[in-house]
Amino acid sequence: IKPDKVITYTIKPNIYGSLACKLQKKTHYANVTGLGSAFQAGGFIKKLITLLYKTSLDKANKVFFENTGNRDEFVKSNILPIEKTVVMAGAGVNLEDFPFCDYPSADSSIKFLFVGRIMKEKGVDELFWAIEEIKKNDANVEFEFIGWYEDNYEETVAKLEQQRLIRYYGFQSDVKQFIKSAHCIILPSYHEGMSNTLLEAAAMGRPLITSNIHGCREAVIEGESGFLCKVKDSSDLYLKIKQFIDLPYKNKSDMGRASRKHMEDVFDKRRVVEKTLKEIGK
Repeated sequence: IKPDKVITYTIKPNIYGSLACKLQKKTHYANVTGLGSAFQAGGFIKKLITLLYKTSLDKANKVFFENTGNRDEFVKSNILPIEKTVVMAGAGVNLEDFPFCDYPSADSSIKFLFVGRIMKEKGVDELFWAIEEIKKNDANVEFEFIGWYEDNYEETVAKLEQQRLIRYYGFQSDVKQFIKSAHCIILPSYHEGMSNTLLEAAAMGRPLITSNIHGCREAVIEGESGFLCKVKDSSDLYLKIKQFIDLPYKNKSDMGRASRKHMEDVFDKRRVVEKTLKEIGK
């Protein structure tokens, strides 16, 4: 192809693409969209990935990160010098594609929505426990799930549906109608680069409950546009859900508007694109 510049995203393209660019002496920019399970696991796998990153990225012109936590981990691991790094507001969110929507009626059941792969690292074990506790005392609350599930969760999801604790809609190509009808979006993830789910839901004016980790916390103004819970902590997640349920309707609606404003102020995709173009010299 003989490109003038190469831009790669995610771990395998970053490593293999960077090595190819080194051999061809091509201008190259890498995007680290998250550390991933292998890096988070530690031990030998992390050491191997660190070595691969060091070997491949040493000639990269710049490396983009979606949050400061991931950037700091690379710098601390001596993969990159800090002057080669650029921290973005994730990939941003298209505010026209995800427009603000009026908050759902006060007369309807309080509806929580989870959007993402149903897997351990998304915090679903803690969320399922919290749901069971909430539903013991709050019948007027609904929990909806969208996304594929890992095979080992098939039985769990079926059981929770049978008990009427959750509603599972499987994979959906368009999540906007589900976000529009939800009162709050929940994502108690263990690690994220920058959660697009949270950015899109916030852009549509929905409060968020998510983990207090890099890649999630940036999407929330604590107590104003949502709540942050401790990672891998079922009890704290339960308390944050209960705290939201107990809020007056106006406070919930105000949180939704605060979510939208936060996206406009910080995560507008147009600014992310402009910054990217500037950094790659276009």
